[in-house]
Amino acid sequence: MAQSDAPLTRFAGESWNTAFSMHARVVGAVIMRDMQTRFGASYAGFLLGLIMPLGHLGIAIGILSLIGRVPPVGQGSVPFLLTGVLPFVVWFYCHRQIMICFAQNKPLLYFPGVDVFDILVARTITEIASGTLVIVTLLFAVAAIGYDVTPHDIINFSYGLILTWSFGIATGIIFGATGVLWPPMIMAGSLLTPLFWISSGILYLPEAMPDRIQMILNFLPLCQIVEGIRTSFFSEYQSSFYNPHILYISIIFLLAVGIMFIGFVRKIG
Repeated sequence: MAQSDAPLTRFAGESWNTAFSMHARVVGAVIMRDMQTRFGASYAGFLLGLIMPLGHLGIAIGILSLIGRVPPVGQGSVPFLLTGVLPFVVWFYCHRQIMICFAQNKPLLYFPGVDVFDILVARTITEIASGTLVIVTLLFAVAAIGYDVTPHDIINFSYGLILTWSFGIATGIIFGATGVLWPPMIMAGSLLTPLFWISSGILYLPEAMPDRIQMILNFLPLCQIVEGIRTSFFSEYQSSFYNPHILYISIIFLLAVGIMFIGFVRKIG
């Protein structure tokens, strides 16, 4: 039987180049819609989105000052808290925005050519871009008050932030996709914020906790991420708690579960 020389297609009469071009336009349109919805038509909303993460750092500094604890690592409380607040803020905004994007943009799925993966890709690009600006804002703010914000190992420091985004995307997909199927899951996903604020090691070192608590914290990816970022930021800190193997397996597993749930959403969408 003779085989056609025409390129493989997803749909009859449509080439892969055409399909990619169409979905790229859809993703671009959704990105513009997301940015306008999130930041509004003025620059005030955009600036507020950059300034708000400084509040997390301010709260952490206030708590540490009130309890009178000396930071166990670093030359001051601000750099120590920065290494905990930074990954938490990156995870928090990424998780929250990915989580609500499915329900928020569900009406777009009624338009021909718009797929749930287009919505996910658009929101992911938006969050990585805005998260990068948040990181730069926090680092510049801390540097402006006289602290050195240059990581000891900038490659692993950057890699830790990439893992933070990956974890935020994974948890956001899981709770957002299941929230489409069962709305109370959105509330459950929101409850992760105070839980991770307490348990991720922003105010303390996990290896200083009792063994039983360490056993629990060992399986919390954000706690592992914070420890990894601290070891890459402070040259004098070597963590016996940090276990990258558990971290990688956890994130890969969560991403796989999230993609599976997206498949369910596509079927009922």
